[in-house]
Amino acid sequence: MNDNAFGKLIRAARSQRGWKQSELADRWGFTREYISQIERGKRKLDNPERVTRLAEILGISEEQLAHAGKSSRQHSDIRSGDDLLLEALLKPAQTTVKLSWLIWQNNGVLVGFTHALHDLEKRLKDVLGRYRGQFYQPAMYILASVHEMFGRQAVDQAATEVAITHFQAMYDIAEELGDTEMLTLATIHLAAMLRRKGRLEASLRRLEASERSARGTSSWLQGLLAKTYARTYSVYGDEQGFLRAIDQAATIAADTEATIDTIINGFDHIGVLVERAQGYTLLWQPEKALLIYQKTDQLCPFLSPRAECASHIGKAETHCSNGDLQTGIEHARAGLRLAEQLQSSRYVMRLQQMSDRLGGTPMGKSRAMRDLRSEILSTWDKLKGVHVD
Repeated sequence: MNDNAFGKLIRAARSQRGWKQSELADRWGFTREYISQIERGKRKLDNPERVTRLAEILGISEEQLAHAGKSSRQHSDIRSGDDLLLEALLKPAQTTVKLSWLIWQNNGVLVGFTHALHDLEKRLKDVLGRYRGQFYQPAMYILASVHEMFGRQAVDQAATEVAITHFQAMYDIAEELGDTEMLTLATIHLAAMLRRKGRLEASLRRLEASERSARGTSSWLQGLLAKTYARTYSVYGDEQGFLRAIDQAATIAADTEATIDTIINGFDHIGVLVERAQGYTLLWQPEKALLIYQKTDQLCPFLSPRAECASHIGKAETHCSNGDLQTGIEHARAGLRLAEQLQSSRYVMRLQQMSDRLGGTPMGKSRAMRDLRSEILSTWDKLKGVHVD
């Protein structure tokens, strides 16, 4: 094969989806070694039915796979191979966008991050409005990732409606591409936004729709779905639903290897433990949550600023719910300081929700909690100027 373009294209498409060779093998019905041999150019794939099935799984056209596998000395064919290799290089740009998000997420405000994403979005929309060639599909994947990152940034700034707009754009692209995994992830995002707006029934309906599309997707995505179900059930006050969902998420997380997608979505053993702790807090069982936080502190003694902020907020909610206002308020104030540094309205909103939740209890009416509420509102006012365009 010409420079093994065929194998490189398959490997690029698989990597872009975050699949291991074994995961692609399971979907295709062949062995991991068979996939490895094809990607390394050690084995040809001449069976048309297998090519068609592989094209469907990877979400790329059969013609692209067929042309990539041809060996020809004709100039036009060489140019076709070069174009396919360029396409294979374009697809990993989606991962670059996600890596940029991780840098932003772990280090607070990344200078130029938002501006760069806006510029990339503008350029992609301009090109895609006029172009329908073979680079169209990988460019659409990049645009979907840009919308997802904008949505996540909007969530961080408590701009729920803005987030919905971007996650809906991601969903629309996934529908156009026929990408089940992206479609499932976008639906999970939209369900979470409905929950944030207090529309719990609508959120559950979205999750049920996502559950149907998630069949046959990556295990981590099914685990993320279960984790999202758990949060919705805990907000809803459904303890049995919460326990069923969080146990399912924990089982999947135990067998999930870390990828850029699992890291961005917080789906791992620690992320599920923290979700379980928060669920117990919302279900007024803070003593169980405190035991979990003791475990997570041992497992993760060093945290990024954003993760540390989230940890303080979670512990503030739990200690205050448990009646230990002094410890809870100490965590809340530490979380507020970090939230202000990170310009994250999301965590300030969580503390405000905690204050509202405790408002009808003797603890919520105490002088200490009234003072904390004033600090929360003051920080919220300082962050009002932070918004997503």
